[in-house]
Amino acid sequence: MPPRPLITHGQTTHEGEFPWHAALYHAKGIDLTYICGASLITRHHLITVAHCVTKRKSQETLDPGSLVVYLGKYYLKRWSNVGIQDKHVEKITVHPSYNAQSFTNDIAILKMHTPVEITNYVRPVCLWDEDLQLQAVVSKSGTVVGWGFDENGHVTEILTKAKMPIVSQETCIYSFPDFYSRFTSSKTYCAGFKNGTSVCNGDSGGGMVFPKTSSSSSNPVWQLRGLVSISVALQNQLKCDSSHYVVFTDVAKYLDWIRASLD
Repeated sequence: MPPRPLITHGQTTHEGEFPWHAALYHAKGIDLTYICGASLITRHHLITVAHCVTKRKSQETLDPGSLVVYLGKYYLKRWSNVGIQDKHVEKITVHPSYNAQSFTNDIAILKMHTPVEITNYVRPVCLWDEDLQLQAVVSKSGTVVGWGFDENGHVTEILTKAKMPIVSQETCIYSFPDFYSRFTSSKTYCAGFKNGTSVCNGDSGGGMVFPKTSSSSSNPVWQLRGLVSISVALQNQLKCDSSHYVVFTDVAKYLDWIRASLD
């Protein structure tokens, strides 16, 4: 069973609720095709998964000039709602050990030509600075946002969110050994319910975030823990199988590489 690069049964969000979430498009002539999600981590940089910015089944990156990023976007098919900023990509840095067959090290940094303007609709998410061990977040629920396929197989028009719990590696692998033993590693984790609430094709690259509350502020600081990497595909369909867990790249395992890639 092939993996599908990835919200079914999600909830709607409101504009500005996830100001770091970006939509990544591939430009061909005057046509723009939505391909993946990404997260803003500095005024100049976004993080996404490597398979979104490389040629199919290859480690070769796409031409940075063919990518356009829209930030502050809420309606997928509208181009002029309040808060939108569009940026061109200057540089793509894929993890040097990314494997396009096994999806290991499925992570990439995008540098934009010009920095974003920080507004109520566009602002970075924080990198993880809690306990780096996976055990610390097993059974905790993170929030994922995206414009994936809904449960009817249609691309969602407004940004949708789903809360899903992280499960142990053992739980994940035992649930479907043929698949997860090939596509999980010490630098990935699985999350989901196996009850239909999931992330799906089109949500790839989007971040799983957790709120961190502080005593000095009532507003939580959101921290990025994972990136949607792959899910099990329904046979002969473009939809993912939401009865299985989703594999995430564990961002907390790449903090040194991420910081070294922010040039």
